[in-house]
Amino acid sequence: MKVMTLLSALLFAAAISGAQAQTTTPVKPAAKAAAKPAPGKAAAANPAASAASAADDKTAVMGTGKGNSGPILTRDELRVCLSQEENIRKRLEALTALRAPLDKEKADIAAAQQTLKTERAPLEDMRKLADGLNDRMKAYGARITAWNDSVAAFNTNNPTGAKGERERNALNKEREELGVLQKVLEAEKADYATKSEGLVRDYNAKAVVVDAQVAAWNLRNEKWNQDSRALEAERLDWVGSCADRRFREDDEIAIKRGK
Repeated sequence: MKVMTLLSALLFAAAISGAQAQTTTPVKPAAKAAAKPAPGKAAAANPAASAASAADDKTAVMGTGKGNSGPILTRDELRVCLSQEENIRKRLEALTALRAPLDKEKADIAAAQQTLKTERAPLEDMRKLADGLNDRMKAYGARITAWNDSVAAFNTNNPTGAKGERERNALNKEREELGVLQKVLEAEKADYATKSEGLVRDYNAKAVVVDAQVAAWNLRNEKWNQDSRALEAERLDWVGSCADRRFREDDEIAIKRGK
């Protein structure tokens, strides 16, 4: 008996049982009666005819069962079943080969995402700097408002003498300090803008690349899942049509010889 090539165990396993001979057709007697055997001796059988008939009727099981799910496959049915089995097996091998690269790419993307998380730390530091700068800008604005109010009051009251001179000098000093502070804050603001824009630009560029990788991987992975489900449906159909069915081994040999 010639063993069939079976599908991978990932889909299903198939084992071929031992060959079983069907009931052979009795050999017709010759035209001339055969000589009677001597007393005490059995009539001689025709071993060549019996062996040939048994060989012609040797069967095997297509699937894993006992061959009781249906009638013996015809040669054409066997040809279809063998072709489907080979097609499913090859597509399974190709599909399985795609899984490892997909899983590796998934791991690489996860690593890239983790790297992005670590690169957010400088952005968080810049956010803290921005908060501090905003607080100092608000304090500066409050001092400007207070100084303007003091100048307005001074002009309204127009104090004279030593008192007026002291108030004028204090207002002038405050104005100078506010001018220096304004330059410092503007310099910090410009420096912050330059650094933060560069960090945000670089981070966003990397994030766009990773997001594109995630989207592309999701599409390929979903395609793999769809193909896997479709292949499983075909496998189940093959099981319903071909598994646990007997076939004649001579038909299998003939098919493999192109007949």
